Amino acid sequence: MSDTANRGKMAGANDRRSTRRPSIDDVAKLAGVSRQTVSNVLNGRKDYFSTQTQARVTAAMETLSYQPNRAAQTLRSRRSMQIGYHMSGEELETVKGFTLSFLQALIKAAARHGYQILVFTHTDDPLPVFTELIARGNVDALIVSESQVDDPRVRLLAQSKLPFVSFGRLAPDLPQQWVDIDNADGMAMLMDHLVGKGYRRFSYIGAEGEEYWKRERLQGFKRGLGQHGLNSTDEDVFQGSDNAIREHVRRILSQPHRPDAIVTSSDSIAAVVVNVCHYLGLRVGQDIAVTGFDGGAMGLISEPTITSVRIPLEKVASELIDRCQAEIDGGPTGHPGILIPTEIFQGGSA
Repeated sequence: MSDTANRGKMAGANDRRSTRRPSIDDVAKLAGVSRQTVSNVLNGRKDYFSTQTQARVTAAMETLSYQPNRAAQTLRSRRSMQIGYHMSGEELETVKGFTLSFLQALIKAAARHGYQILVFTHTDDPLPVFTELIARGNVDALIVSESQVDDPRVRLLAQSKLPFVSFGRLAPDLPQQWVDIDNADGMAMLMDHLVGKGYRRFSYIGAEGEEYWKRERLQGFKRGLGQHGLNSTDEDVFQGSDNAIREHVRRILSQPHRPDAIVTSSDSIAAVVVNVCHYLGLRVGQDIAVTGFDGGAMGLISEPTITSVRIPLEKVASELIDRCQAEIDGGPTGHPGILIPTEIFQGGSA
């Protein structure tokens, strides 16, 4: 089909959209498939369509702004067509740009399967909220993040038989329904990048806390240095609150032999460091390098943009939803957890 014909077809679709609500038949016609194929895609019946067919159907749905009749889907499948996502109060803070980027990726990945994301939180103890959701049957599956490894939320979900998946690793005796990144490898890869650019004196700054990903990022920093015959002392590593970090950065940047590069454990900490550098009159990316870890919105709005270990949130979200769908369709899969490789985002800060 020619470009002109395609444009005409899309224009016709847009005209129909302006006069009435698009139907599943409109989607099928625009995608060049049967009505049943569209239904299979909406209900995640992967044995009945190819990846290419799914892409055509999804594109047609987006062009038409098609919204499935959720009530009808629920009656037919006896499913709520909702996946719950639990967020802590800390994750809900507006300064956590990473959380917003991840939630956007999760919503888009769920929509490709015909699902909505139900976001919920808790005040003190999260378990009563989980117990209520399980009892009501409001969701077909649950996603948890900020995993504690031996996570009481996951133990409750495993006992309830409700499908779930964790963004973060789980204890060996729990179902290995998790998706994560290799924090140590990502940080070691960043150190290769920085050493390759000629930096030799490093300082590491991380958030306080004993979470495994915080330990792994520091381990990756030290491993990356060691691979290049470099090392760090206890004085080169600092972990604390934002206020303590500001004071520490002012101190180390006032020393006669300040570091060439400050490596941080997150983009939000990197943004704090960049602000202190600006306050002291240092040009980030020229007088000193600063790096982060996340590669999300926070680093992109900084000036200069922050060189960072980028977590591929689209891949993570897609894998989380795929695993939820597999558990919803067939029960516990017994599949092992999966690590998603990270990438280097080259900003102007290093």
